[in-house]
Amino acid sequence: MSALEIPKFAQILGEPLSAVPEASRPGFLARLERAAGARYREWAAQDEANRDGLLACAAREEEIAERVEKLMPVRPEDEDAARAAFERARTLYAAVFEGHALRDCMILQAHAEREGSLAWQAFAGQVADDAVRRELGALSALEIANADFIDGALGVRSTGKA
Repeated sequence: MSALEIPKFAQILGEPLSAVPEASRPGFLARLERAAGARYREWAAQDEANRDGLLACAAREEEIAERVEKLMPVRPEDEDAARAAFERARTLYAAVFEGHALRDCMILQAHAEREGSLAWQAFAGQVADDAVRRELGALSALEIANADFIDGALGVRSTGKA
């Protein structure tokens, strides 16, 4: 069995993310979290053994999105840029999973979750308000919980090896 090639999700999403004004980037990423939640729900329909855990992952993704949208939504003046960037990001992200078996898609997603945890930490480090910083930092734990679920369900550690 060959190793699964794990992309750098930050690089994949860099171009669409950079098209969104900085103040609206967390809200933009919240939309990607919702898309990940939908992906988990699709997988839950395909994987009866892990259905409940995958649905819990979907709920965490939606929780992340809701919490971010309350704190740092896409500004109305940035909506067009965010919408266009989201479509581009969704296309790029979907290409990562294309042609892979469900198990490999889940491994890829675990890596994306771990990178996502770092993104929320980075946003938290840029915020002056302590409460907002704590809230953004707490999102990392939700991302890691999803990655840990995948690792446990598949009996792997998200190292890039299938």
